[in-house]
Amino acid sequence: MFGRAKPEKSSTTGNSGRDDIGDVGDVDDIERPTGPLSEEERFRFDLQGYLVRRGALSRDELTTLRKAVADIDYAPPADTIQSQRIGGYLHRDFAFQNLMDHPAVIDVVTELCGSYARLDHYYGIVMAPNTSGLWIHGGAAPFDPAQYYLFAQGRIHTGLIAVAWSLVDAPAGTGGFTCIPGSHKSNFGLPETVDYGHELVTDVALKAGDMLVFTEAIVHGTATWKGDEERQLLFYKYSPGNSSWGSEVRAGISDPLLSTLTKRQQRLCQLPSVGYHKPVNADD
Repeated sequence: MFGRAKPEKSSTTGNSGRDDIGDVGDVDDIERPTGPLSEEERFRFDLQGYLVRRGALSRDELTTLRKAVADIDYAPPADTIQSQRIGGYLHRDFAFQNLMDHPAVIDVVTELCGSYARLDHYYGIVMAPNTSGLWIHGGAAPFDPAQYYLFAQGRIHTGLIAVAWSLVDAPAGTGGFTCIPGSHKSNFGLPETVDYGHELVTDVALKAGDMLVFTEAIVHGTATWKGDEERQLLFYKYSPGNSSWGSEVRAGISDPLLSTLTKRQQRLCQLPSVGYHKPVNADD
């Protein structure tokens, strides 16, 4: 973080008095997954449409992120999707900024979205116990030029991908992220008879510190959260360099904030284009 200005800190005492971040979970002392997809990971992602990198965050990173989220003065989440989302927080802490090109994700992003990948948009999800989430949606059909999954010329090509950093444990059966594995290759649209509880829909268990990546071409959704504590997840979504799904310019990142980012993070914030677009990992 050499040469970077210190981000603006919140002057609040936390969201509705939530100063106790609680247990950050069982973060094992393991070798952190970094770098490009392994052969097995690539096989899993192509087969399933999603992948989990276990223990991507260290205990220190996880603790810092939990504290940074606690410092955001958001209202208690309710049943509406709007109440469960927080945004505009990158300026608050380097910990949020560092997730943009974290060692566990940057090579995955450039493999899936190409060397000119860009951060399309970002937001956090907070859910109170026993509140419902986002309905089942997505899928490969009909074809969406912004959210697709293709394999051609020996490599994967994706439209929008989602990277989710789990800040709490989400065991199987507690709700949260669900999907239909393999549906990113389906040739037919999602039948109206398929919803939560259907045999095709699978819970994806996550532990605090895990990183989930999935193609937005997969059928997915957020089931009712049944965990004992507030669900906390940070989403960073990336597109190929010539594509934009979100409507905010540079993911809503202001010029003053842009100037505090590293060169690589700034390249992730380039406007969607073909001409004059610099690769994420350029030498300058």
